[in-house]
Amino acid sequence: MKIIRPSTLDSSNLVSSTVPEVAPAAYDAGTTYAAGTQVSVFTGTVASVYESLQNSNTGHTPASSPLWWDYLGATYASYSGGTTYALGDIVIDPTTHHEFESLQAGNTGHALTDAAWWSDLGADNRYRMFDLSNTSQTSAPQGITIVAQMQGRTDSVALLNIVAASVQIIARYTGIIVFDQTYDLISDSGVTNWYEYFFEPIVRKGDLIVTDLPLYADMEITVIINEPTGTAQVGTCVIGLSRDLGNLLYGARVGIQDYSRKVADDFGNWTIVERAFSKRADFRIAVEPEKVDAITAVLALYRATPVVYVGTEEFSSTIIYGFYRDFSNELTFPSTSYLTLQIEGLT
Repeated sequence: MKIIRPSTLDSSNLVSSTVPEVAPAAYDAGTTYAAGTQVSVFTGTVASVYESLQNSNTGHTPASSPLWWDYLGATYASYSGGTTYALGDIVIDPTTHHEFESLQAGNTGHALTDAAWWSDLGADNRYRMFDLSNTSQTSAPQGITIVAQMQGRTDSVALLNIVAASVQIIARYTGIIVFDQTYDLISDSGVTNWYEYFFEPIVRKGDLIVTDLPLYADMEITVIINEPTGTAQVGTCVIGLSRDLGNLLYGARVGIQDYSRKVADDFGNWTIVERAFSKRADFRIAVEPEKVDAITAVLALYRATPVVYVGTEEFSSTIIYGFYRDFSNELTFPSTSYLTLQIEGLT
């Protein structure tokens, strides 16, 4: 049983991301673009972002010139106090990394904090993988690459609610690669015989936990999420330091808390509104008595901070990003103590 304590990932240490945040300048057919230059093609306030694949790129329309332009995804323009926004227009606040939707027509000069004029939609696409929701996903065509400059020691990467074919993790220390591993996300869960191996539909893993990065300080971590034939998606990305709590015992209970609305009228007709859910678990862990005080201190420190709880990597249902509702240490025997954890995941 492990926990992964997350390091903050924001504009201070997120070195780069292939997911566009604020829309770059609009495409101009008369401009010559160099390789790597990004442009926007606007439809209202929605910006389709393209990156030039070659130098001397002039007059090639991004949407119809795949040899000249690579599509990176859609985003929105940064908020401008001098722009008049229509009802339903969406903008980005690059300071909070949130999207805001205009609630009224003729919206000019009203601060994004004015709830009468703007609705906060939550984290923008680039930062959804770092928000407090496992349901909201960062998405991008074909793949997502992030580079983060970590502070202090880091040995773990947790990717939850992912849609991808593979993930590559690269760690650099003083510019030298000290870890480079690619993980195939094809799942063999439920495949117990040759018939199922050949004829059952291919299922992919939805979570990936890596806890064996070398313990160098201040590493640069690159995470590459590959989905060559579709849209890569990731709900949660946690990079941090793991801590072993002890051995998870049989009898662990896992499930979900469903927030959907299901109501029957007087005639038995059901109204169903599907909503998010969160994982829940009850764990009992065997702990060495010498570690009881240290583990109690660690859990107390993270009483109001979501962490990744990894019951066992054998069962992804025991991997939960969230909080503990309650914990207790039972000092039962001189050689073994028991930690009971009740965990509630984020939606």
